[in-house]
Amino acid sequence: MPATGSTRPWYDRPLRVGAVAGVPVAVSTSWVLVTVFMVAIFAPQIRRTLPELGWVQAGAVALAYTLILALSVLLHEVAHALAARQVGWRDSSIEITLWGGHTSFEAHEESPGRSLYVSVVGPLVNLALGALGLVLQNAWDPHGVGGLLLYMAVWSNVAVGVFNLMPGLPLDGGRVVESVAWKITGSQAKGTIAAGWAGRVVVVAVLAAVVWALTRGGFEPGMLTFAALALVLLPLWSGAGRSIQHGRLRLTLESMQAAQLLRPVQLLAPGASVASAEAAGVLYGTVVLASAPDGGLLRVLPEAVLAVPDALRGGTPATQAGVPADDGAVVSPDADGDRLARAALESISGTVLVVDEQGRCVGAVRREDVVAAIQGRPRKEPQQ
Repeated sequence: MPATGSTRPWYDRPLRVGAVAGVPVAVSTSWVLVTVFMVAIFAPQIRRTLPELGWVQAGAVALAYTLILALSVLLHEVAHALAARQVGWRDSSIEITLWGGHTSFEAHEESPGRSLYVSVVGPLVNLALGALGLVLQNAWDPHGVGGLLLYMAVWSNVAVGVFNLMPGLPLDGGRVVESVAWKITGSQAKGTIAAGWAGRVVVVAVLAAVVWALTRGGFEPGMLTFAALALVLLPLWSGAGRSIQHGRLRLTLESMQAAQLLRPVQLLAPGASVASAEAAGVLYGTVVLASAPDGGLLRVLPEAVLAVPDALRGGTPATQAGVPADDGAVVSPDADGDRLARAALESISGTVLVVDEQGRCVGAVRREDVVAAIQGRPRKEPQQ
């Protein structure tokens, strides 16, 4: 699981429970909370349906239903993970949470078609399970506890499948909208923004339907129904908002190119001193590189230069003020903002070397300049 899990609050921490088809699976502690909530809701309803059951038995049946629902969610997420693996995306992991579940993976070579495929397989698995359950119901016609659990499993899978296909992020149906808009506009960012707004429309539409049902009469939901509705719609609204923000960020990245953020590069002679790096302009925006003893390149850091007393700069090797700069963070001049941001984030030195088709280093981009461009701020120019 991601390392960030340990920083999450106690009521929402992932607990590793194993793996399915090689995909790590965790259960959030929040799932335990929602399980208690669901047992409290369904146990009285089960007793009304099967009055011969006592409270303990009804609670056990309700718990069995929550486990069946968790299994359905798990199969939904496994389908996403296996589809992602099939299209070449890796590092999948699954977490069953308060809101159902989610699958994390690192997408490579994204395209509208791949995104659409990975998105729809999860809901389709639930709809297939619901259809299979209907066939069993018609063939078996079970009664009692078994019949009730099968009935609940069928319609919960149908509900999960239909709900997740609703056309708005963060639902799977929102990914479908994103993929279609992405295909039409040629921009994934624009697709994400469109799907985020569609998600907000979905929330408003559901609320409007509830209000309409209340005004028509005959629909008298209790407090638990309203609480369940809030537990579903509030995360959808906030998730849609985060999707819109993410889309706007991606739109900024799409319009950015490495050539727009280039800093000049100066390569020092072997054995050059810190004073030479200072003379080359390291304190004034120039990216100064020094040759390491092993043949690699080091970026001389301005703060490291300033840490060396003036009287010692002439005799201190520039390599002592550097960090590795050729650590794979290399892009072409026409690299977009997404590639540039990934390279800057992964770079040890915070420097991305820009190399043209002839293999010549034409400049470098600093991590702080990428951050400034993403935030819409002018990059900070050192004063000479």
